[in-house]
Amino acid sequence: MPDAAPSPATARRRQRILEVAARVFAKEGFRHTDVQVIADLARAGKGTIYRHFGNKQELFLATVRANVEWLADYVLAQLDGAESAADHLRRIAVSCAEYCQHHPDLVELTIQERAEFRESVFPTALMFRSDNSGGLEEMIRAGVATGEFRDVDPHTTSIAFLDLVFGTVVCGCLEGGSRQLTTRIDRAVDMFLAGVAADPSALQDSKDAAVDSHIEP
Repeated sequence: MPDAAPSPATARRRQRILEVAARVFAKEGFRHTDVQVIADLARAGKGTIYRHFGNKQELFLATVRANVEWLADYVLAQLDGAESAADHLRRIAVSCAEYCQHHPDLVELTIQERAEFRESVFPTALMFRSDNSGGLEEMIRAGVATGEFRDVDPHTTSIAFLDLVFGTVVCGCLEGGSRQLTTRIDRAVDMFLAGVAADPSALQDSKDAAVDSHIEP
């Protein structure tokens, strides 16, 4: 029999703990974080945190997963109404940058996860990327089929696109330039799309559409 869904109050408490944990882990690092500090800031008992998450490691990993899921939810919300493959790709890239511009802790958490648990945990961000790469490939394949994109290989093109987004966001945050992430990613996407587009002159329409559909995180 499946577990019962948590009550709204329990779900809110859990989210509050995860939001606070993200800030504390990002600032202090996994090894130097005191769970009691998270409990105090989240206005929850330390025992409550352990009942929800088991131990400090599980709390950290749950925090990373939650933040990646919140990013994914935000990105999906920006895709509604996208009319072309180029528009989809631009919205994905810009919304990823935009989310991390407002929540730079996510980058810190993904780096810590790899550093602390490289031998035992497959990186959450890479797992999410792998699980969702099929949809991106289909999007690119559709762009090729309609003549919007050149005859590129959807698999290798999707990898290049995701590498570009990930690299731009991570480098921007590490350099302390998270406030300019959307500008950086917009320039990078311009160059990427110019490389795959069958008609680069048509790209401005997709860029204008993405700007018009903008929703703040």
